[in-house]
Amino acid sequence: MKKIIIDTNGLDNGPYVVYNSVLEFTKKFEDVRVTLIGDFNGLKLMENSQIKLIQNSLVPSDPKNIRAMLKEKTSMNQAIMSVVNNENDGVISGGDSGSYIASLIFKSKRIEGILRPAFMPVATGLNGRKVLLLDVGANLEVKPENLYEWAKLATIFHKTIFSSKNPEVTLLNIGTEEYKGLEYVKLAAKLIENDQRLNYIGFSEPRDILRGMYDVAVIDGYGGNLVLKSYEGAIFTFKDAIKSTALSSIRTKIGALLMKPAFKKVMNVLDYRNVGAAWVIGVNNLALKIHGSSDEKSIYSALFQMYYAIEKELDKKLREFKNV
Repeated sequence: MKKIIIDTNGLDNGPYVVYNSVLEFTKKFEDVRVTLIGDFNGLKLMENSQIKLIQNSLVPSDPKNIRAMLKEKTSMNQAIMSVVNNENDGVISGGDSGSYIASLIFKSKRIEGILRPAFMPVATGLNGRKVLLLDVGANLEVKPENLYEWAKLATIFHKTIFSSKNPEVTLLNIGTEEYKGLEYVKLAAKLIENDQRLNYIGFSEPRDILRGMYDVAVIDGYGGNLVLKSYEGAIFTFKDAIKSTALSSIRTKIGALLMKPAFKKVMNVLDYRNVGAAWVIGVNNLALKIHGSSDEKSIYSALFQMYYAIEKELDKKLREFKNV
């Protein structure tokens, strides 16, 4: 039985969205038990053999005060400790990102040999290729060693989850030439290139993410966050542009009707909700961060990611970090 806990506090759409996703998910997967923790007062939610509810309305009183936050009996801290104590196999939260990664670092602890955990979503290229992008916001300033260790962790992840034999690793940069970029990026390139266990293909530009030209894209958290939001924004803008143009005349309406299956297929590939979350990679337990505005589709996708990671024993594989 796979056991997942979801911290529902901090989600814009409330616990109902999570509950509906969990209800649908547990109908399809019988070997999973999902615990929801959050504020359920006044809500008509029912427990069953696969769904458990824990009432806890507490959220961090001051997310910027890390020391105080770690001592508070918040739903987030309780959820994380349930995984640390082996009551659950994986944790998902839509709460404050800074509080979440800080609590994971201090409670779950970093994997031995890891200096800094990172946020890592899974993007999908137009060719269907799965691309791991890290870091996307956990570490605004980094050292070459951080980029190097993330390349190794992401390689293990890609091999484990997507059964790839030799994932291609790239460093995102302002150009593909070796002399371009900041000094720490060029130093990281040397570290990754000299590790024969990693399939390093050199620098790449962010514009290639949607094309699916590689498997692992490594960048500092500041740049990665900008890339991620640009990726999401580009998809929404493309969708709006197609819609407004298609409705501009009878001729374009007819054309849009004929092209609808193709557009639908492309948008389904690029829809970030099919990913639904970012992994907190580098801590001892399986942890996913979902967006505060997550809808049912995003949460369902996050549940499936966690389910599959538990099945593949991803946490065990990642803890073998030194053996990459």
